[in-house]
Amino acid sequence: MALIAVIVLILAAAAFFVYRSIPDHRTAFLVDASVPAAPAAAARRGADFAAVARAVGSAAQNAGNGDALSLRRFGGDCDEPGNTSQVVRSGTGRGSEIADSVRRLAPGGRATLRSGIAAAIDDFDGLYPFRGEKSNRIIVVTSTGKDACASDQRALLKEAHDKAKAAGLELEFRFVGYRVPVDERAGLNQLAAAVGAPAPSFVSAPGALAPVLRKLVLPKEDEARKVTVPSSPGAPETSTRPEHPFVVGLSTGWAVTVTGTPVRCATTTNAPTNCRFTMREGERVTLRAMVSGPNPNPMGDLAEQNNPYYRPNRTPYWYGCDEGSRSRTCTVTMTRERVETSEKWADGASSPTGMAASRLLACVTTEETSELTLARTCAAMTGSEAPPEPRVTYADGSTSEQ
Repeated sequence: MALIAVIVLILAAAAFFVYRSIPDHRTAFLVDASVPAAPAAAARRGADFAAVARAVGSAAQNAGNGDALSLRRFGGDCDEPGNTSQVVRSGTGRGSEIADSVRRLAPGGRATLRSGIAAAIDDFDGLYPFRGEKSNRIIVVTSTGKDACASDQRALLKEAHDKAKAAGLELEFRFVGYRVPVDERAGLNQLAAAVGAPAPSFVSAPGALAPVLRKLVLPKEDEARKVTVPSSPGAPETSTRPEHPFVVGLSTGWAVTVTGTPVRCATTTNAPTNCRFTMREGERVTLRAMVSGPNPNPMGDLAEQNNPYYRPNRTPYWYGCDEGSRSRTCTVTMTRERVETSEKWADGASSPTGMAASRLLACVTTEETSELTLARTCAAMTGSEAPPEPRVTYADGSTSEQ
């Protein structure tokens, strides 16, 4: 039991680290560092890229202190893995680092736009670095409108469309074309449309580039992607009601998909994660969980073969919901009481579990025996009563209660 308690504390601490570390906005700069094939454009490439570097650096340094920024370049040989690379990994406080790094880039190679787009989308996959709560944006700064290595530009459009769709609707693209040849602008327009982005901004004057980029890094309130959820009956319809972050934890070893959230919320087997959105006071969401996938218990197949009494536990249980602990359904109403209770439980002294807990969190779990620590962690993090000890029936018919 002591070991389980330690594991619970570690997982709870990690969950709160995640909760506090998710930035409001995450922006990735994807910069064209190739050299045009046209002799005249190639001759002035050094000066043109210096203008791009100054503008990107200026925009990065003007971003919000709490926003996560990254830098990726593309340009190189068509079949070379290094024809795109991440120069600065996503994180907060990276403005000066990006400004210094982009100035040190040396243009070279062909325009491997396809590789750059694909890799930039992949950078947003995985649990870490965290996606932004309010917006996730890839800003493509390019001097070309087509991939120099693709014989069929339609393949580029389809791949970009499919990857952007798989990454989730919350991933935005913005395109800025700097001195893009007139005959290539249609291709960049088509690429923007393929990933659901607004029409590109085409810029020819060096002085006009920085203001365009700064505007995209600091989106207007009506441009930033806002999350809306249905209001509960009788709630006043006013934008003056306070907003609060809310986390849905997927604390089960099984693959699970949660619907009812305003953002994508799913995970695969043995990959606990969470999703985050914002709710105004008085608003309500109804969450539903569907469990699937292979048994997370590495001995599950063997248990099913050798123990006729073994049944894998796929039943989803919720903690932190209006219905109470270990509920089969989950309704969350954002009330002032939820917020005040979370503030009171933050240091753990007033929490029912004796450790930091939050009512701005709901999590779904199962009670599969091999994954029970996750269920206990889920309960502890929401200040709920721990799940009961499971009743296990062994292959000889005896039970854990005997």
